[in-house]
Amino acid sequence: MNSLYFAQFLVNEGTLDSQEVKELLRQCEETEPGLAVVALAEGAVSASKLAELMPFEKDAFPHLAVAEGLLFASQVEKLQEVRATDGLKLAQALLDSGKMDFVELGRQMAACGAAEGSPIKDAVRRLAEDNEEPAAESETYAEFTELFMRSLMRFMDTSAVIDFSEPECGGMYATHTVSQRLTGSVSFVSGIYASDKIFVEMAQRYSREMIDEADEMAEDSVAEFLNVVNGLFVVDLGKRDFDLDLETPRIGKNTHPMGSHQLRLCVDTGFGAFALVLAADEFTLKERPF
Repeated sequence: MNSLYFAQFLVNEGTLDSQEVKELLRQCEETEPGLAVVALAEGAVSASKLAELMPFEKDAFPHLAVAEGLLFASQVEKLQEVRATDGLKLAQALLDSGKMDFVELGRQMAACGAAEGSPIKDAVRRLAEDNEEPAAESETYAEFTELFMRSLMRFMDTSAVIDFSEPECGGMYATHTVSQRLTGSVSFVSGIYASDKIFVEMAQRYSREMIDEADEMAEDSVAEFLNVVNGLFVVDLGKRDFDLDLETPRIGKNTHPMGSHQLRLCVDTGFGAFALVLAADEFTLKERPF
């Protein structure tokens, strides 16, 4: 199991609550998975064997595994080349925090690997149902959200989950909203609603530039990120003969998104929380040339 959506699976199953996942995502920012976690995820060593070896230091495992005959030196070298994904970072954070031991971690990894469907889509469907959104719209929202989350993790270098709690975006006089309408075969508006603090962090992570305040540079950066995600969604649907266009991104300050058929999703990341907003019509008023 080396799932990009391991954290979402644990949230969906109720294994992690809202506060626990927030803490773990923050830990993931500074966590590097040890070889024992990688070996478990790759199926090279069983959870029971790792439990028998405990306690051991994370960095001592490569030598210990060879000495105990669990792995060949060539296997260790191959496992050391495995990329440190968000799922592996979370697995290590779960061990480091004491929330799971190797046996429980192995059980959860196996369950995640055997689960059908997409944990992200499942979370969106559940929230859309609670919000009484029509099934057709909820499926579009679910498909878009999975692409959005994958892009968020990739471009902003963070672990992330859809939380089932209400989004908290800070004081009502210190928020930013970026939105963009998609029109054509499928029509809806996607947007990001965040406190200025989180908005600036998102801008910095995406642009790789030093941005100190929620100014035009920050607005341009987050608008560009949303435009890229929407563009990827247009390309994906284009492969299925759907014809879509993108309108000009819009920027709102200190406004509360209120669109029809609106779904507001709380997105927890390693650097804080913001809301992904999806609606049938525009919820941000000011056009932003792009």
